[in-house]
Amino acid sequence: MILIYLLKVSACTLIFFAVYQFLLAKLTFFNFNRAYLLLMLLVSFGIPAITIENRHEVVVSSDQIPSKIAYNNDGFIEQDNEDGVSTINNSVHWDQLLIYSYCAILTILVFRMLFMMVRIQLQLHEHAINKDGDVILVDEQSAIKNCSFFNQIIVDSSLQSNEKDLIIKHESVHVQQLHAFDKLLANLVTAILWFNPIIYFWRNAIDHNHEFLADRGTTQSADKKVYASLLLNLAMPAKNLAVNSFSKLPLKNRIKMLYKEPNVKFQKLAYLAILPVLMICCMAFINREEVIITKTANGNQVAADAPKRPNVYAMNYLTSNIKVNPNANPAFNEVEPVLVIDAGHGGKDGAIAALDGQKEKDLNLRAVKILKEEAAKRGIRVILTRNADQYISLRDRLPKQEATAFISIHHNAALANTAAPFGGIEVYVSKLNGNIKAAEDLGAGILGKLKQLNGLAVKDSLKDANLLLLRESKVPAVLIEMGNISDAKTLDYINQEKNIRRISNLILDGYVQFSKRGC
Repeated sequence: MILIYLLKVSACTLIFFAVYQFLLAKLTFFNFNRAYLLLMLLVSFGIPAITIENRHEVVVSSDQIPSKIAYNNDGFIEQDNEDGVSTINNSVHWDQLLIYSYCAILTILVFRMLFMMVRIQLQLHEHAINKDGDVILVDEQSAIKNCSFFNQIIVDSSLQSNEKDLIIKHESVHVQQLHAFDKLLANLVTAILWFNPIIYFWRNAIDHNHEFLADRGTTQSADKKVYASLLLNLAMPAKNLAVNSFSKLPLKNRIKMLYKEPNVKFQKLAYLAILPVLMICCMAFINREEVIITKTANGNQVAADAPKRPNVYAMNYLTSNIKVNPNANPAFNEVEPVLVIDAGHGGKDGAIAALDGQKEKDLNLRAVKILKEEAAKRGIRVILTRNADQYISLRDRLPKQEATAFISIHHNAALANTAAPFGGIEVYVSKLNGNIKAAEDLGAGILGKLKQLNGLAVKDSLKDANLLLLRESKVPAVLIEMGNISDAKTLDYINQEKNIRRISNLILDGYVQFSKRGC
């Protein structure tokens, strides 16, 4: 996400500017400081943009290859509902609002910068009296004077000849060293990071460094006392961000640097402090991505020397001391994961009604109880969010205990003034969940097994939905729509208990496959 990237960039600028302020700002190595300020500005943008891939090669048997994860977001979407009020997409709207606000302010600042550059040219055209090469003499009424703008040097025509010469010498340094391009970069970065207070201090540091460089270049062929006196006489704060002004506040630091003895060469070792700071920023802000390269072994046997599959899903919520039914034939050899199953709606929230009058909340609970029965036959521990007709808020449904996965069961139906929903089974995840990779694997595994179902259509790809249960679950979460209860054929299918048991076992097959992947 772009906002996360910009926050990481801002954090880098804070760290690098702190190093400059405490170690480098008082040194007289102005060229080194200029290089540092410009280079670290670019590095601040570069570090968070880097992604390091950590590749792991694993060998799996051909029957363990997961389904390719794809999304299809057409048609009906289940909606969050709290006390009759829809809560869907609130987070998306806030995210979009933040992005739109950021882009709007960025656009305004960029146009402001361009407007100021155009305004400078208009001022010069209006107040220019004489032009000699790159030197432009302007009248006293000009707001733009005693400064440089790219390769143009603007001087107040009312000044004495010796004062004009000093100003031209000073501004020539700015022009020759291309300081205008530094300012352009600094202003552009300030527009991009307008919310970051450090960037304004950074821009001022670049401006001050330019003046130190120009002051040093001027006094190599001019008397320091005369030059310092002229600085004081013409003292004025700069009002324009696009020009290099001859006399810019704070003058105290400029005159102090003018008379300061140059630092000895060994003090350049202070710049070595950049290296550990750079390493820290790289370790903190470079993105890391786990890439699993899956290779298929012939048959069902995995090579003996094949590397053990790493626990890339960080399933630290598994427990190894759970005992449910010692006499059951367990589905797992090493651990017994916990599956939390939610029957959607309930109590005063009856949701929608089927063609035959059944309420969705009751169909959801019936399907969930059958799913739990089938799980018990395999020795899989299941926790239900509700086992009766009761109202439970969305947040109270989220797993509070350690669990392997969270599945919410629903049915959909045709609503007035909306497109007809898909008639069969659909599996939802939320891309806004921080654990989306594991949720995708769970959803894709269940979807892959459900495709074996006969008699009821199954959507061939996952669907993304901004639902609270999916978005804020701390464990991998999916929502399964069991079918369209407004369709007579579908309703007849799901009214048969044997079909619900078949669907339940396919869901459990996908769940078992997912749970074993982290072992």
